[in-house]
Amino acid sequence: MPAPAPGLQSISDLTTTSRITTGDIPPPLVGATMTIVDDKLYLFGGRLIQTRQMTNSLYILHLEEFRWENVSEVVNVTPTKLPVGDPGAEENEMSPPPAERYFHSANPYKNMIVFFGGMGPSPNLNDGQQQELVVYDDVKVLDLEILKWRQIRIPSSPHAPKPRYAHLSSISGNKLIVIGGQDISNQYIEEINVLDLDSWQWVSSMPFDKHCGSYRSIAVSGSSQGSAIPQIGSEVDQSSTSSQLSPTSVDGFPTSYLRKGSTASSLHYTPSLRRSSSNLALPKKGGPMSRLSGSGFGTSPPSDQRSSIYRLSYIVPPTPVQQEEHPVYLYSNFNFSDVKRELQVLNPPQFQVQDHSQSMSGNLLPPGLRFPTGAIAGQYLLLSGTYLTNTQQSFSIWALNLTSLVWNRIDTGSVFNSGSWNRGLLLESSNAYLVFGNRDRSLADDYQNRQTNFEHVSIVDLEAFGIYQHPPTTMTQTAQELGLGLLNDPAMADFEILTIDGQRIPVNSSILATRWPYFGALLREQEDLDASASVSGTTLEGTEFDSDMFAKRTLSLPEPYTVVLAFLQYLYTDHLVTAQQHHSQVLSQLLLLADMYGLDRLRDLATHALHQMLNMSTAAMVYETAALSQQTGLQIRSLKVMIAAKKMLQQQQLKLQQQQAHSQSISAEHAWRTGNEQHQDDYNGYNSNGYMSQQQNIQGIFQPTPPPPLSPGSMSTSPEYHRLSMSGAQGIALPHPMVRNRNSQLGSIQPQHWNTEPLTPPPASPPPPAAAPPKSAPPAKQSFFSFPGSKSKAEKQAASSSVSSSGASISGSSSNGNSRKIPAFANMGVSPITAQSDTASVRSAKSTGSDPDKKKLDEQHKREVMLRLLDGSY
Repeated sequence: MPAPAPGLQSISDLTTTSRITTGDIPPPLVGATMTIVDDKLYLFGGRLIQTRQMTNSLYILHLEEFRWENVSEVVNVTPTKLPVGDPGAEENEMSPPPAERYFHSANPYKNMIVFFGGMGPSPNLNDGQQQELVVYDDVKVLDLEILKWRQIRIPSSPHAPKPRYAHLSSISGNKLIVIGGQDISNQYIEEINVLDLDSWQWVSSMPFDKHCGSYRSIAVSGSSQGSAIPQIGSEVDQSSTSSQLSPTSVDGFPTSYLRKGSTASSLHYTPSLRRSSSNLALPKKGGPMSRLSGSGFGTSPPSDQRSSIYRLSYIVPPTPVQQEEHPVYLYSNFNFSDVKRELQVLNPPQFQVQDHSQSMSGNLLPPGLRFPTGAIAGQYLLLSGTYLTNTQQSFSIWALNLTSLVWNRIDTGSVFNSGSWNRGLLLESSNAYLVFGNRDRSLADDYQNRQTNFEHVSIVDLEAFGIYQHPPTTMTQTAQELGLGLLNDPAMADFEILTIDGQRIPVNSSILATRWPYFGALLREQEDLDASASVSGTTLEGTEFDSDMFAKRTLSLPEPYTVVLAFLQYLYTDHLVTAQQHHSQVLSQLLLLADMYGLDRLRDLATHALHQMLNMSTAAMVYETAALSQQTGLQIRSLKVMIAAKKMLQQQQLKLQQQQAHSQSISAEHAWRTGNEQHQDDYNGYNSNGYMSQQQNIQGIFQPTPPPPLSPGSMSTSPEYHRLSMSGAQGIALPHPMVRNRNSQLGSIQPQHWNTEPLTPPPASPPPPAAAPPKSAPPAKQSFFSFPGSKSKAEKQAASSSVSSSGASISGSSSNGNSRKIPAFANMGVSPITAQSDTASVRSAKSTGSDPDKKKLDEQHKREVMLRLLDGSY
């Protein structure tokens, strides 16, 4: 998990707290055993780091205040022998303290701790001899009640184990199972041995072809106070386990809705982590919860409103007399460069081995952990140990779900990223995992010495990860059905509970006083007041209770009917068995009532049910309820669900935005392609209409072209060759090629509107006869920008006078035979370009006479016209 930004705290950091231990803190040790029994931790044996001497010292850590106490001088004393013949001599015989040792095993059983094996100095050394090490096969027992070593005599047996150290051991029922280990030559012992702790005899042994030891393996089992062990690899829905219906009925009460409970193993009830200071803590007089109101009995609600029964999947039946045997889980990891993981299960009573190594899965799998420790918590196998690589040194905790065999990492934040943390243990009573070490030392350096430190302890709240001891059942299913039938029978009631919405529920005061300490205290207080009033003969005016209050026998609870009924169902059954009780809002109110009245059992049941129904829709309500009832683990877990839901929504929104952006880009690209294709079609159509040819013609017009060679019968070229031949002032100007707009009207001019007249010299034919130009006035100079059809002022005046007087017009024979008027300058032998002509050309006038003299005059006139045109004044 990435480190949080500076100034911010990760939610994972809320799951772990660190404390400093006080008192007689043990020195750093190698190979010492740590065993938790109730609220104390017992540390025994080990080897000192500085002197490398073995020890048999015993330290006790008081977990309520994390204070160490050295009791070696009290425990390790030589006992006095009882007189021979004393009837209690053999039973109460005390044993001398065990020899110094390390890498032995220690397991709690009933009210004692059983030690086995280990390595220590040879007891048969003479002075001056070098210290030699030996391995043990003895069994030592520490009686925790008197804190003395008990003498245990175990007869010889072919099933007795070989001497060993660094082995594994676990207790299942009344059996101690010893697995693997190494001999004095450091060779692995491939053997399993079983010791009966009631008869103190080795009862069985079997070969086991695996290398197991404390350096690489753990062996754990559910303790007598722990959780029931689910069937490994079985996917079980905790909220709907055991759906078989019971068709029976109790006292007319319909029990067809009852579900059969689980047939798993039984456990003793584990008290809640956060106990109330007192179950009898009462609010002040006059408070809302101590209000007693007088009213008569009323009609109870119909029984069908309370008959729907729902059974939560409790994992254990009532505790039997004998110790229940649980499977032993054996996990090993080795070859740390390329980690290999193995999981075997030893199933009682014969402890046959089943291999589940290939069934484990998970998004992440545990790395190679050195000197691992583990435990069973709820339906999880906990694994912890030292994780060392070239780039990382830390203490790592993992959890294996035993129903699905899926691994999950316990993210404890940044607590274990620094310091030297060495050993982890499960504190079942508080659903916490204790990790001992020193937060100021180097883990790599301490690992080189194999040492364990005890100056600091970190407490991991496992409930924040959904790992906790499930509440056990305390009565049989038949008893629960009888309790519900008794609640539904008004004839068995002698009291009433009045709800805030005016509903009355008849109850039995004896049952409520037994199961609900607050109610019992109220009854006793009222009885004492009534008794004192009857003795003194005075009334109780001005007090909380009237003289006839006990006769009215009604208690008002400021809760709605559904919550009060669910609360009473719990008091009658000691369980949450109905569907009404498992409504999320009702469960929240039950948890608050449990915290208010100090009902540890109800607190555990309601917390367990809220854990099972925690999801994105209920996380906010569960978080608020957990905060009000001080259930930190449930509060953190619901907060994680809320954060995960927010991240999921953000990811979905981001994904949706990306999809929308992608869709928009695709639409835009499609539109662009469609428009580009249409644009290309328009462009191609424009080219097909002759646009490129028009551009080429325009460029050709503006490029100077040398005049063609003169014909043999002509003396000069026509001056019109170097002009743009367009119709008079009515012509359309050409657009500039660089400012063309395809969509403009000008850019869409059809080719016929462009002047593409081929500029060729006029033919050599003589011009038509025309009147001689007036000699009185010389021709006016024409501007360079003038073009055929345009006239100067002088020409306009002369043309108007000559044309109007003589009506100069000629009939030009053309291909179509049409006659048209010719402007005045047509006398020069040049035909004008008309707007109706698409390909205008210069036409010469045809001669109409055959007289040779007239031809000579015409030729002379033509030469004069050509000389005039070549005049520099043009």
